[in-house]
Amino acid sequence: MAEIPKDMKFLLFGFGARWHAKCMMALNWLGLACLIVGIIGDAINRVPGLEPTNWILIAIALWLWGLASWLTAYNAAKEGIK
Repeated sequence: MAEIPKDMKFLLFGFGARWHAKCMMALNWLGLACLIVGIIGDAINRVPGLEPTNWILIAIALWLWGLASWLTAYNAAKEGIK
């Protein structure tokens, strides 16, 4: 595979592996919280702000966003960007 040019690494990996890894952890915790609120809201048959389905969809979106952040952190660490 071809080496990534030095001037393109910042555009690809942003602030580095540590920042993306911390964002991944935060997004996963937020996604878990949204999933729990959605499940509890559906179980008690009430609307906690949003419909329970919306909470679960937000949890899925946050999980996917966290996965993308993890992949970026992994690739940045592989490239040697701290």
